[in-house]
Amino acid sequence: MKRMKIIVMLAVFALVVAACSSSSEDTTTTTAGGSEDTTTTTAGGSEDTTTTTAGGGGDDDPLAMYGESTAADAALIAKALGPVEPSDDASWNIILASIARVVEDVDQATIDKALECLNNQQCDTGTGGDVVMGFADGGGDTVNVWRAVSHMEAILQALTYEEIGSIISTEANFDPDPNVAANDIRFLIDSGVDFIVGYPDAGIAIADAIKEADDAGIPYSSFSAGWVGLPDQDGALVPGEDYLTVVGEDLCALGESFATVINDGVGTGQAAVLGGTPGNALSLGWQRCIFPAFGGDIEAVNAPPNSDTTAGDTYWYDPAIPDVYRGLLTTNPDIKGWAYEYADGMNTGLQVYDELGIPVENLTVALRTDEQTLFCDWVDRAEPTYNIWYSAGGNFQSRVAVTASMLALQDPSVVPAEIVVPHVMRQVTAADCNPDRPNPYVSGTSLVPNSILELMFAG
Repeated sequence: MKRMKIIVMLAVFALVVAACSSSSEDTTTTTAGGSEDTTTTTAGGSEDTTTTTAGGGGDDDPLAMYGESTAADAALIAKALGPVEPSDDASWNIILASIARVVEDVDQATIDKALECLNNQQCDTGTGGDVVMGFADGGGDTVNVWRAVSHMEAILQALTYEEIGSIISTEANFDPDPNVAANDIRFLIDSGVDFIVGYPDAGIAIADAIKEADDAGIPYSSFSAGWVGLPDQDGALVPGEDYLTVVGEDLCALGESFATVINDGVGTGQAAVLGGTPGNALSLGWQRCIFPAFGGDIEAVNAPPNSDTTAGDTYWYDPAIPDVYRGLLTTNPDIKGWAYEYADGMNTGLQVYDELGIPVENLTVALRTDEQTLFCDWVDRAEPTYNIWYSAGGNFQSRVAVTASMLALQDPSVVPAEIVVPHVMRQVTAADCNPDRPNPYVSGTSLVPNSILELMFAG
């Protein structure tokens, strides 16, 4: 198994680049090394947002010895996360280092290579590096836009590392048989990858394969809060011990945030809760905390039978979503609140409102992602009693997993078992609908440049 050679001169070179790079007011292009100025920025646009220090690129940078900079562009932090308060230092520094590598003004060679890597199971990055990155998605590029964009985020991040010489990607396409996703991971192990980034939709059902990667000395990092079983579940793996780390929001806090939106917006009435693939930890994690946090006047119409079961499984798959809404609305046409991770899934569900002739009045929706389809539909409907709140698309979290993996190849101790991504709920306004977005299914908070999105979704 190949392992990255730690060469002192590479670290020194990275520091020299960081110290010598310059920036100007009229560009948002960032370099892997950052800039010599420590940037103090407000991570949002309102008066009450938190002021956060992006970090420096000099000798005092906490990750400089690993060739990383925490001097992330303030505008990109705000775009990806909104006006958040930073999480713990260990998590926040890796998040900043990940965003510091984002290049918005990508050159044609990078565009071509990124698309090549997206469209082929294996690609040579052209750097001659010894490190092989593995990407294992329980979903897939052709069945879900969010997954395609998250895959591209990871590819673009990998292309900022000279050490990464090739990328091998697999996708299970939401196959209900967990052996498909498990065998994808085993394929990557057999292919000689040095680390794996992925989303484990099947959760505990693919724990054995992920543990095999760990036993083979291959760090596995999940993004989008892809716990391989929540900590108290039978058969769950332990991040930091059985796999490298899980990148994502504090799920219980996310569920409580959703509940606050519903409690405030609905007041008294019925609410429904939706999730993704059965067994995934993202849905289960926040759903466990939303039901206890509902106010006494909120009636949850589809509460699950126990704390290990999710409500409203939609598989995050558009063809399956209308039936879930139809089943709920046929018997509960007065639902006034919805909580779901997937904004475009809510947009798909709205066709059932139209089909059944139910008006979107006095409706409050709490979401995680921010696909433009729903937001532009909200603008078109112009219903003043219909309100949407969202957090962030989270596509960039796959970048964080890549950077965490590269850090771990040098020093595993610098990577926490959970990289907590802070979140904040934001109310949708007309400004959140961007009619010029290359594809309306893409989250507005994605850090993939438009020049690449246009080619990804051409035609």
